[in-house]
Amino acid sequence: MKLKLFYILSAVTLMVSCKKLLEEEPKATATLGELDPTTLDQTVIGVYEPLTRSRGRLWESTAGLGLELMSEYADGGSSQANWSNYNNVMNLPNSFAQSWTTLYEAIGRANLLIYNLGRNTTLSDAVKMKAYGEAYFVRGYCYYFAVRVWGKVPLRLQPVVNANDVALALSPVNVIYDSIIKDMKFAETALPNTTTLPGRATAGAAKTALADIYLTLGQFAEARDKAKEVMDNKATYGYDLEPSLATVYSPALATNKEDIFSLKFSQIVDKGAFMASYWADSKARAAGFSVSGNKFGGIISLAPLIKNWDDNDLRKKFSTYNSYLINGVVTAAEIEKDIYDLRMGKYKDPDAPIDTGNGNDFYLYRFSDVLLIFAEAENKTNGATAAAYNAINQVRRRAYGVPVNTPNATADLPAGLSQSEFDDMVFRERGYEFIGEAKRWFDMVRTNRVAQTINGVNAVIKFPNRKPVPNKVIFALPDVELQNNPLAK
Repeated sequence: MKLKLFYILSAVTLMVSCKKLLEEEPKATATLGELDPTTLDQTVIGVYEPLTRSRGRLWESTAGLGLELMSEYADGGSSQANWSNYNNVMNLPNSFAQSWTTLYEAIGRANLLIYNLGRNTTLSDAVKMKAYGEAYFVRGYCYYFAVRVWGKVPLRLQPVVNANDVALALSPVNVIYDSIIKDMKFAETALPNTTTLPGRATAGAAKTALADIYLTLGQFAEARDKAKEVMDNKATYGYDLEPSLATVYSPALATNKEDIFSLKFSQIVDKGAFMASYWADSKARAAGFSVSGNKFGGIISLAPLIKNWDDNDLRKKFSTYNSYLINGVVTAAEIEKDIYDLRMGKYKDPDAPIDTGNGNDFYLYRFSDVLLIFAEAENKTNGATAAAYNAINQVRRRAYGVPVNTPNATADLPAGLSQSEFDDMVFRERGYEFIGEAKRWFDMVRTNRVAQTINGVNAVIKFPNRKPVPNKVIFALPDVELQNNPLAK
């Protein structure tokens, strides 16, 4: 059974000194108290905890499922129709309400830890620096997710200790990004190169996040350079492509060399993810996919990305299916024929004890992210250079089951692509590589391909009104913020 990081729920309690709470002045001071490295580490784990809470409905469910269903090639079917209808989901204020609460809980814990580390005099600088790095990483990534989903949000960089701190105006997008970059730059210098605790941030994770952030901002030279730092130092960080997709997505392994930063889940009741169960159908257990199946949407084979997917690409069979073996008999998977005709099979855990115990981790960054970020950014900066080709072709060679460092006529992109053609190939490759990982929507938005990709699908599906071209690409702020923050306008 996968090793589990048991995240504590008592982080705030650990960070509050009873003695200080009983003092009249100042009434709202919170301190770490006389912590040793062990109890500090437990507190740091508490900062991560909201992101991996099995019932937290964040990346592994609301975002992991919802954002994936917003990909042009996916549809939520009868039970999750709103996620496929962009205008409905974008204009409903509470589509991402649960994620908002969870993100700001993690941000709040990070802020409290940062504040109290600055006041603490008992811990060594080295111990404090690592804790700082993890807190800044979590805060920075949470805001990176938030700014891409909602645009302007309240930029809370100090602990909320009383009701007067709740009212905070929305910050401009550029100010939020400046804060995110500042946090990640600090994290890359403060964090260790490696960790023996899967699911904890490292310097390589912070550098990869920075490369991704720069790519989103269109700062291509910076994105290329930061990705190259990770590529050039992959031995230092312990990164590389795993030859086997089954290893990368194993529900039982604690980590692998491709794992840069992922949210960790375990085959333990209420300590797992839901993804395997969400995508599977009612025959999930018998078919060997999951302990149960919710049939929360599927994949549209007529979508241009999927229709043009080479059958020899191992990722296609690994990630999509329309049949399975049950007692040696080929059996058709359950689909909603006029809406979608493929199931998404990247997440599999037939040994989970319950649907809240699927052990599949949810990746925020893999080493393939670094290679594809570099390929895209290098091409945007210098055109389709040999270095850009080499980066993307490594990912493609793994997908075709051939050695990643040896040129292969079947796997490699054709030579002589123009800058525009190469850019299209990177966008396509990211679609194949990250299917099921909730990245496609963000890629569609940042590359200004939303209308193009959705129109391409609408031209071939039976009910194009299910996936209308959206009239905006950010979500409405949830009621929980509007009702509690009078300045959130």
